[in-house]
Amino acid sequence: MEKLYIERTDRTPLIEFTTDGKLCLWGTFVPENPAEFYLPLHNWIAKYSNNPEPETVVEIGIVYTRGSGMSFIEKLIHELILLNSEQHLVIINWYYCMNTIDIKAGKFLSRKLNYAFNFVEFEGIW
Repeated sequence: MEKLYIERTDRTPLIEFTTDGKLCLWGTFVPENPAEFYLPLHNWIAKYSNNPEPETVVEIGIVYTRGSGMSFIEKLIHELILLNSEQHLVIINWYYCMNTIDIKAGKFLSRKLNYAFNFVEFEGIW
């Protein structure tokens, strides 16, 4: 299995999913066709779930998204949470800039999915 790497654009986040259990999404998530953009992510996670690492760390830093984009992020996180078990730990780290919508979105998803996220304040340029 190879890593998945998708370059960041002004409408889509940097995606880097590595076979050692580190999954990163950084940037804006407003693709023109969210379902089309999401498909390779879903396919990669489906393959990874057949033989996941003992620990999967998900690093999410979404600056901006809209309704449909958030629903695909939710689906992605949900797929990963399903891997969580006694043999496999899934850690979700949600990065945010203070006083922005991104922390509210992360807290909403954490509650909705009934899964504890780690919230990490980030002071940098996205």
